[in-house]
Amino acid sequence: MDVRTWTPPGDKMTLMAEISPETLVPRATGPVASVFLVTPPAGGRTAVLKVYPRPLDRRTFNGVEVEQAKLAGLRSAASIVRVESMDELPDGRTGLRMEFCPQSLPDLVANGPLPIADVIVLGQILSSVLAEAHEVGLVHGGVTPANVLERPSGQPALSDFGLALRLRFPRDLMGDAAYTAPEVLRDGELSEQADVYGLGAVLYLALTGQPPFPMRTGESVDGVVLRVLREPPPEVSGRDVPPALSALLQRMMAKDPDARPDATTVVREFESLLAAGTTSAEDDLDFDDFRDELAAERRMPVATVSAETATTKRKIKEPRKSRKGLLIGIGAVLALLVVVPVVFQPGQDDEATDPPPTVGPPAATGTPTTPPPTIELKPPQDKGTSVVLAWSYPKPLTYAVIVAEQGSKDAQATYRGTGNTLTVQVSPGLKYCFEVQGTDGAHVLVSAPQGIRGATCNS
Repeated sequence: MDVRTWTPPGDKMTLMAEISPETLVPRATGPVASVFLVTPPAGGRTAVLKVYPRPLDRRTFNGVEVEQAKLAGLRSAASIVRVESMDELPDGRTGLRMEFCPQSLPDLVANGPLPIADVIVLGQILSSVLAEAHEVGLVHGGVTPANVLERPSGQPALSDFGLALRLRFPRDLMGDAAYTAPEVLRDGELSEQADVYGLGAVLYLALTGQPPFPMRTGESVDGVVLRVLREPPPEVSGRDVPPALSALLQRMMAKDPDARPDATTVVREFESLLAAGTTSAEDDLDFDDFRDELAAERRMPVATVSAETATTKRKIKEPRKSRKGLLIGIGAVLALLVVVPVVFQPGQDDEATDPPPTVGPPAATGTPTTPPPTIELKPPQDKGTSVVLAWSYPKPLTYAVIVAEQGSKDAQATYRGTGNTLTVQVSPGLKYCFEVQGTDGAHVLVSAPQGIRGATCNS
């Protein structure tokens, strides 16, 4: 069976081979669609497939096509996660194929607020994207923390742009009530002003570590909605937050849509904050490395900005050398690595084995390389019917956990994302071996295997 796919403007509707279920790795289930990682062929890159519950009608299909064509022409297109193709699955559902970004804003603030300078740079980049989209008549329609992503390079990007799919598959606004403009909660009105409100709420989270209207103890979602409708957004104070930044966020989240600044004005205010030298005290920032690069690309004619140009610029940035290269998604990691732990059966010689070598891309001929350290997997905590695993690495990675059970022919892989703990259900009395594999986009790293109940693990 063939699968129809739409590719970006300039290419015609083509036929592609049927998507094999073995190439799809479940990643997340959202309120509207399910997200999978697509295992690439050898030498390819991991992609995300966002699968909707029903096929697209012709109007929605055409609407998405028009929106994506407009996004491709924006000067800030490099800061947008765009749809690479629309695939029709064998069961009739539609999947949107996009690049894989390993982290979202909630992941980044899980351990606390971002640096103030980082928030200002993020605000400048995202408001520039919205301003240019609004100029060509495009409304995002759902600026929430989950749609603010970080690429493996550290570059921020805004995903899920456009109204065509939101009108075809309406989402439950209650789940994101704290980041949704009052008029949207009231009557569903998606507009440029609502985008500005959403961006203000997203930046509030980045700056404080919590939404502007967090759920209180014992409060229902309806209570949050009532406060969004009636109460002014709280001021941001402390941490030496510039008063101009706090005032800007409050104006962006004004109850009256007409009282909010437009996205172009927001861009100018963030640029003023940057010009004031707010970022001078914090140099090692995730987003700051890309501030000048992205601004320069927005000033250049669209035709002169290419992937090759952007790659060349990034190569001269010393702090980013360890992160360049294609991110190998977890499906590819599992397919490429041959260091899978096995459990020795009772009666076999349980000789100790050396830990597995670190695996990574082949080095260039004649260029000496220093292998990065391996992932440190701590001794598993055996609780009888479950085992608690924890591991660490000095830099962010995307992980998978490999579990081998005594008597089982194949080891099982569990995608863990950027988390560094996992509880695994086990059977009492059986031996198990565990291994953690991860990638930083440039290397594939493997922990030494750990066993429980006397198992000797070999890679």
